[in-house]
Amino acid sequence: MTPREADVLGNLAKGGDNRTAAHRMSLAEHTVQDHLKSIFAETATNNRVMLPARVVGA
Repeated sequence: MTPREADVLGNLAKGGDNRTAAHRMSLAEHTVQDHLKSIFAETATNNRVMLPARVVGA
């Protein structure tokens, strides 16, 4: 995971949606969505519910 992807994940973990994370990070929503797609691919998940468990290795 790239440092920027980790930042996106951290912002999403704080709550909110892609729009909120984009605003916090001064990014376009599409950029956040692209990072999220990469994170899903790297962790072999396809939804936000499973993502935290995969990231921490559970």
